[in-house]
Amino acid sequence: MVKSTLGIISLLLLLSCGSGPSGEGDQSYLPSSSGKYGEVLIVVDTFYENRQTGEVLNKIFSDAIDGMPQAEGYFRASTVPPKAFQSILKRSRNVLKLSIGKGKSTAINMEENVWAKDQFMIQITAASDTDAARILTKNIQTIRDHYNEKELERLQKQFRGKPEKEIMKTIAERYNLKMVIPPGFVQMAKDENGFWLKKEKSIGQHQIMQGVSVSIRPYIADSVFSHEQMIRNRNTFTKEMIQGTRDSAYMAVYEEYRAVTKEINLNGVYALEYRGLWNMVNDFMGGPFLHYTMVDEENNKVVELDAFVFAPKFNKREYLRELEAILKTTQIN
Repeated sequence: MVKSTLGIISLLLLLSCGSGPSGEGDQSYLPSSSGKYGEVLIVVDTFYENRQTGEVLNKIFSDAIDGMPQAEGYFRASTVPPKAFQSILKRSRNVLKLSIGKGKSTAINMEENVWAKDQFMIQITAASDTDAARILTKNIQTIRDHYNEKELERLQKQFRGKPEKEIMKTIAERYNLKMVIPPGFVQMAKDENGFWLKKEKSIGQHQIMQGVSVSIRPYIADSVFSHEQMIRNRNTFTKEMIQGTRDSAYMAVYEEYRAVTKEINLNGVYALEYRGLWNMVNDFMGGPFLHYTMVDEENNKVVELDAFVFAPKFNKREYLRELEAILKTTQIN
């Protein structure tokens, strides 16, 4: 928690936030932002693409995300020179704009709704290639986190537009949790200790499945935050609740890949995040999962939030980001 917090603080010390030419007032004249989820447009002189600045930019967006069965970058980034940054490109949802040149002072600015509604832009100025690379290197994870948070906010706004109200009502009344469930999810199984939801679709002949689950158990000790305990708890829940199509098939943590952990603040509650892989025992299925363990101190309960993706023929990053957005709407009543 300390490391991630210090990283954010280090960037915030350099940041000055804006809201585009319209300020915080009327933005009705702005067009809607364009582009797909997970896209970032980098505006930088082509001179720097194959130098230190370009190397760090590639690392920020193209390094493999933890907990994926195949290598996938954090974002899909494309680059244009400043002269080409015109017209429709100025409406891009996520923009990273670099201005590098002799005499320029070092600065990082974050702005929203500059040329389009719901747009987020980070601007960096630096005197040289070396200075720009140094600024980017210092803030690699923080830049990733800011773009990810904006994508999650957009998804959550979309989810709240047409939620599954009946499922949400059941979750609130039975499990003492608020959670925004977007359309398309159906209840698969539930008992007094938890539930799981599923959303399925097909692209051509290929199946895509997203799952969301919550497991609640008594809080006994802090060992609930250990990697080993997470595996035991998750496997116990999925063996009972999430079976495969074959007899005796059930979901389990794929233990040959050690899940990567991170401490986060989930709507005011300390939580430990796990990103790992699952497989179906006695069946041929698998994919990534995202898991949060937190404690409901008032009711002395452990709350475990979990999400998984099955999409064997497709990249899974954006399907998992959708599920992250759902889990991060969770609030303990």
